[in-house]
Amino acid sequence: RAADALTNIGNHYKEFGLQKKADVKYEEALAVANEVLAEARTLGGSILENAYVQLWQTYFAMENYNNAVAMSQRLMREFPESTFADQAMLQQANAFREQGKLPDAIRLFGSILRLQNSPLKGEAQFGIAETYEKMAEDAASAQSEALYERAFVEFQKVYEQFPDSGRVGDAVAKMANFYYQKQDYSRAIDVFENVLSDYPDANFLDVILFNYGRCLFRLERKAEARRMFDQLINEFPESTVASEAKRISDALVKAGF
Repeated sequence: RAADALTNIGNHYKEFGLQKKADVKYEEALAVANEVLAEARTLGGSILENAYVQLWQTYFAMENYNNAVAMSQRLMREFPESTFADQAMLQQANAFREQGKLPDAIRLFGSILRLQNSPLKGEAQFGIAETYEKMAEDAASAQSEALYERAFVEFQKVYEQFPDSGRVGDAVAKMANFYYQKQDYSRAIDVFENVLSDYPDANFLDVILFNYGRCLFRLERKAEARRMFDQLINEFPESTVASEAKRISDALVKAGF
């Protein structure tokens, strides 16, 4: 618990840009966790399992991905039935992606999809899609288009296969942005309309309405665009995109729409 608390304090420092203070707390967390690990090795069982979990969480927070991967691999090897195994695999896959080991990341995200009852499957599917997107960004222009197409397909799987995932909204936004960047606004609107029909009460509709409005604007359907922005403002006043929607809506009103 002490190591976890110290890691969380370090995370807060890092969040506010206080890296040196964060590093001090992470080192303190590691010292405590390694001390616990030394005792846990003789006791085994859940105590050892939890010690491994704490260490990979701290290493990951430190962005020490090599040690984070090594610790998560040890956890999965020694405790294959651990309820933390899918979390370890997910963080390990994210670490691979950060390190640029993109095929390894995709392989490990795929392993999570093959687990029987993991609640992280939607997150893993989103990770696969993001990794293909990263490949597309890094690829030569001749290859990038096909990789972006593959990323689109993988984002679509989040929406279609894991509708209860917290990543559905992000995935749909990525799908629509794919069309938006290609200036294929009509197909982007098709995506939005399907989502609004299938998920009328979803908690990500502010993002959908905002991007729907953007596409309508690009198609010169400005009165409809303003209605979308106004709906967003009225239904999701606390949304991170509400202020931008208000700015656009006000400009459209002044322009007579």
